Amino acid sequence: MAGHGTSLQYCAAQDASAGFVHSTRATSITAMAPRTSLVATLALISSTAFALPPLQRSAAPVLPLNEVGPGLPPPPPGASPVFIALGVGTQNYTCNATSLTFGSNVALADLYDVTRFINANTKNSITNLYLAASTTPIKNPLQLQHIGKHYFTKTSLGNSPNFDFTESGKGFLQAKKVANVAAPVDAWAGLKGQAYGAVDWLYLVDNGLGVSRQLGSVYRVEAAGGKPPASCKAGEQAFVPYAAEYWFYK
Repeated sequence: MAGHGTSLQYCAAQDASAGFVHSTRATSITAMAPRTSLVATLALISSTAFALPPLQRSAAPVLPLNEVGPGLPPPPPGASPVFIALGVGTQNYTCNATSLTFGSNVALADLYDVTRFINANTKNSITNLYLAASTTPIKNPLQLQHIGKHYFTKTSLGNSPNFDFTESGKGFLQAKKVANVAAPVDAWAGLKGQAYGAVDWLYLVDNGLGVSRQLGSVYRVEAAGGKPPASCKAGEQAFVPYAAEYWFYK
């Protein structure tokens, strides 16, 4: 796995039969996304099992913690998200030679601005749509604005997650995990051949190393896919496609 003190990089290369993503060289997922027509977009949406509700934001979005069990602290009273990002990429794992299970996972994802589409009815429909789209020529069916990257770097605290919005001027968050809870039982387990389960929902905050700006915390919710197989061979790596919403707060 890449890293060694610098941001993890990869090229999303697709195996069309299994939806498998593996690591080759650095590029952006969106760099491979062609401009799509309305007809092609509608064809993708209708070809998936995920019906999208009306995509108009009718009111301020409410963090959907009611969909999962207790474990994630709520935002402060009256707090609203600064913005909501859709993350699409891979959860990356290395096999533990002792337990022969995958551990030490990091992630790499493109981040899109999905704020205006989120309402009480969208639930996991957009993350499901984008995970399904990741194995097709239509990488960005809703033509969302690309606003940043999610990656990990080595710090004094270990592998630290970064949410880098330098390109869009929305800030930077280097975080640490505070809490996690299992995804809902009806969350999409993942692409064909890699349906090992949806990754946990998370609450992360600034890690205190002084590199964050404009952002103080983030929730990962509405996750689809991303979990690794239950067992592995020593030294094996897994790059499991996933999508999730990231709700950012000051």
